[in-house]
Amino acid sequence: MNRYLCTTKLRRRRITPVPIYQLFLLLLIGTAEISLAANLSREQRVSEALEAALSEGSPVWLEAESVRFLAIHRETSAVKRLGSAVLLHDSGSHADWHEVINPLRRHLAERGWDTLSIQTPITDDPSDPATIQSLIELSLPRIQAAIDFLTEQQTDETVLIGHGLGAGMAMKFVTQSGNRIGAIAAIGVAMSADDEQDPAFLAIKGAETAILDLYGSRDHPSVVDSAPLRRAIAIRNGRKKYRQVEVSGADHFFSGMQEELGYRIAAWLRQAVRQ
Repeated sequence: MNRYLCTTKLRRRRITPVPIYQLFLLLLIGTAEISLAANLSREQRVSEALEAALSEGSPVWLEAESVRFLAIHRETSAVKRLGSAVLLHDSGSHADWHEVINPLRRHLAERGWDTLSIQTPITDDPSDPATIQSLIELSLPRIQAAIDFLTEQQTDETVLIGHGLGAGMAMKFVTQSGNRIGAIAAIGVAMSADDEQDPAFLAIKGAETAILDLYGSRDHPSVVDSAPLRRAIAIRNGRKKYRQVEVSGADHFFSGMQEELGYRIAAWLRQAVRQ
């Protein structure tokens, strides 16, 4: 079972209203086509629909490995800019998902952070572990392209914020990029207990970057059950910049708790970039 996916049915929860254009994008994401790993044609359709419906932020088309992909840039409205945040969405969602991603774009922009939410590769077979690993690898050049774009904007500090699979992508990237990333906020990240090449394992064990491991008490079992192991690895390796926080009552998408999620992320980032 893919650890980045929900493995059991959660209790009834408060649902964040879904805009009409998001329903259309859901249909595009759910349409199956034959592909080996990433479905570029379906990603293109999702991105074009997302660009057409965008009401907050500016669409930016970046390129990585000869592939054009959508990113959504939003400048901070605060007097003082603290830095820039690259947002990475979860499997089955997109760069302006109505839970986690879109609320964070708004919340962080109000609190001193420029945000760049990037569309990561889409797959037709998210249940295949090999495919998921392929998506993680394919995302790395995109993350670098996003950072390069922000560097051109003369940003002071760059951080990564990933949700679910996006958190795995961020952690994989930081293990290969040294200390160039100011901080990582990993929301709802899972970790395999028997895979020492797992991105979360490698990042928590060896990265000097500040890491926030944030998850809900009602998150996917793969996330909640591996939390003690993630914390133990950090303690064992003396990772003083690692912090784990469980949010009581929150599910994987922080449904009905978007404001709390935003406050927690913004407060931690403000402290982390000072270290």
